[in-house]
Amino acid sequence: MLETLEKAINKSTADFIETRLVESNSTRINIRNDEINLTTSGYLIEFGVRVLVKGSWGFASANDPTELSNCIKSAEKLARTSAKHSIEAKLAEAPVSIEHINVKVKKDPRDISLEDKANRCLELSKRGFNQEKVQAADLIYMDSQSNWYYLNSEGTKLEYTPTASFFMFNAFVKDQQLMSFSDQQGGKYGFELLDNKEFFVDNVCEDALLLLHSKLPPKGKTQVIIDPEMAGTLAHEAVGHALEADTIINKNSIVNRIGQKIGSRIVNITDDPTIPKEFGSYPFDSEGTPGLKTVLVENGRVKNFLQSRETAFKTDKQVTGNARSQGPSEFPLVRMSNTFFERGDQSFEELLEGVNGVYVRGFKGGVVDTDTGFFQFACPHGNIIKDGELTEPLRDITILGNIIETLRHVNAIGNDLQTGFPGMCGKAGQGVPVGGGGPHIRIKEVLIG
Repeated sequence: MLETLEKAINKSTADFIETRLVESNSTRINIRNDEINLTTSGYLIEFGVRVLVKGSWGFASANDPTELSNCIKSAEKLARTSAKHSIEAKLAEAPVSIEHINVKVKKDPRDISLEDKANRCLELSKRGFNQEKVQAADLIYMDSQSNWYYLNSEGTKLEYTPTASFFMFNAFVKDQQLMSFSDQQGGKYGFELLDNKEFFVDNVCEDALLLLHSKLPPKGKTQVIIDPEMAGTLAHEAVGHALEADTIINKNSIVNRIGQKIGSRIVNITDDPTIPKEFGSYPFDSEGTPGLKTVLVENGRVKNFLQSRETAFKTDKQVTGNARSQGPSEFPLVRMSNTFFERGDQSFEELLEGVNGVYVRGFKGGVVDTDTGFFQFACPHGNIIKDGELTEPLRDITILGNIIETLRHVNAIGNDLQTGFPGMCGKAGQGVPVGGGGPHIRIKEVLIG
């Protein structure tokens, strides 16, 4: 496949050309209670061509490899047509690589029949559906195995064969009112992701039942301890998006310079696509640049922005390998990978000492305005903290605040770093897999709604 791509781009007269091609096999299974709602299994091939002519981009894509030469011609024509009317784009230098990376998993999804996959999912869904007060259960399972090819006119040739899987379970329980709770796992795993998942289903049902006996949180400003999942949300949504270089360049971020103080001295935040097995991990981004561990915030100050080759040239900074697209038919954008708070030095018990406030657990949605720094996150459950002890259970907690003000109020960070919380991050109509996490974090003052 690389030879075919190379022959095509060698005929191009563009100043720079790159092509990406992905062929993938995927499966999706949806189950409601003890019945299969949906099973799909299919093969997809798609590719995209991006060219740079006199500082102007041209882009074209298709899902028929025989159209490669025509796509190159179309992309070049678009670039030349718009060259006089677009802002000149230039690329920062990036390493030239020739690599073939084959990621192996314990149970290749292609070796498991669709029937066996569906039966295993049915087992897990029935287990949850048959538990106390569970009125309904939803299960989603997805897997994919891909061959990913990248080639550019600078000499980079890459082949990458990732396998990924994802599992979500949602339990609806009813007493005097109806409540639901869901959880999910995913990453660079094969069908082994569903091994020993009985305990996972049980925990989801237990958390759903707990909501039936929980009350709404008190309103107002209070001291808060957030769990690793919410820490990952804060790192990704409130910090990571504000440090994407295209957001900085377009002046849509509350952050505007390297060295800016945005948190207390104990705040350290990292983006790292090199963590094995994580949902947001990758060896190379959509520009063929190696994924790098990037320190975003160090001792409370902005250390780096996330960069594509184009934004790195504009900001005169190092390329970080964070140009990502939903697929080869989409234009790469600056995106996060796995974003998390680094560990601190205190145990969870030490974080609780003397605290009167709220413990926040999990994440179920939210909004962030990187321009003003305002964020609002909804959390499924937690507890009242009274005199350093976890007491009454809470549900439907909303935390609100300003990015910089909240990070400056961080006064203690736990030593129990946990990552592996998968999600899909949306930007400009594109979704890419990401991960995150952190340790438990204590914040001196947060507005609870």
